[in-house]
Amino acid sequence: MKALDYILSHYQLPKYEKCLVERSVLKALVHTLNKEELLILQKKLKRGSSQWSVGKGLYEEAIKVLGKIQPHRNESIPALLKAFTDKQSGKVAEARVKLRNRFNTQSFQMQRKILKALLNASKQDRVWGLNQLRKNWDNYFFDDVKALWEQYHEKECGAVITKHFPMAYVYDNLSALDTCDNYTNLCIKLIHHPKFQIDKKRLKEAPVFYGSPEVEYLYILAKSKSKIEEGEATHTLFNQMAVFINIINTHDAPPKYLFNRSYNFERQIEERNVSTKHFDFVTGILWCMGELGLVDELIAFEEWDNMVRIKFLGSEELQYLGNAYSSEEEKELWYLFLQTITECLPNEFQQLVNTIPVQTIQMKEDILQENPTIKSLVEKLGLEII
Repeated sequence: MKALDYILSHYQLPKYEKCLVERSVLKALVHTLNKEELLILQKKLKRGSSQWSVGKGLYEEAIKVLGKIQPHRNESIPALLKAFTDKQSGKVAEARVKLRNRFNTQSFQMQRKILKALLNASKQDRVWGLNQLRKNWDNYFFDDVKALWEQYHEKECGAVITKHFPMAYVYDNLSALDTCDNYTNLCIKLIHHPKFQIDKKRLKEAPVFYGSPEVEYLYILAKSKSKIEEGEATHTLFNQMAVFINIINTHDAPPKYLFNRSYNFERQIEERNVSTKHFDFVTGILWCMGELGLVDELIAFEEWDNMVRIKFLGSEELQYLGNAYSSEEEKELWYLFLQTITECLPNEFQQLVNTIPVQTIQMKEDILQENPTIKSLVEKLGLEII
């Protein structure tokens, strides 16, 4: 009974209510209980107390463990729905867990019945049901969601409204919907509304795609299948490259800790596969460019990136070190890579890089002649090459 006693004597402590991580030990202890102890735990957890947010999670965990250690009949969905909707049954929490766990395996009609019951239940049930509808909308629930929105104005309901309701309805409810940390999605929905204007300064409030407002704006254009001025996406990409280099230069850390976890600069050098396309923000912008159909700009960037790779791999510093180098030398190579990127940027963006000393002789006409696609794009953008 030691584990059971520990759970019951500790779960109402303030630290468990405030921190999900703190509850992990308590949830693990639930798995050590036998059938008798699990049943006692379910009875002892104090429903309705200020700590029920913790107790509910332990209660549901106990149901899962019980299901593994004792034979039980697989109740029909109608029986579970009856138990769930009968607040006096004493089986509401148990039925809730089973309905959610079995939801994806049910027929279309049965899923509707489950969602109907959940949308008309407690807030936690409404939120679960709304999240399902946000991912897989069913117009059958239009009136239900509209009624819930007008009654509660909850952000989860607002997300469904924004994504799936008609543009006119979203615009008419803009003042209420705009309080749900939902601005990017509102912009995607309303970008073609004649009275709606995107405030680009607000795109950093709660970014959906990327922290930079100009990249977030590209995402909005891409998701809404909007048109974009020629060169705007490339301008954003090079501008973010300069911002990125400046940020990285303020960190005294190996490059593998500054990007996605799979990035390994040393391995990229060994495989002669160094590329700015490994950077997360570049991957995101390239995706937007693809969605926007920017064929010429994508090809131009590919050639530019290849130019960076060839220049870096052919540098004297890299040739001098060969294939074996210390962590400190790897760091030096990393900064050499950043400098190579900077040197290959058009002058407009080189000037934004304020840490690496830039040798501005690199972007010469002979380089442009070898890369006609880049030359064409540079001319269209009106960039200054020195």
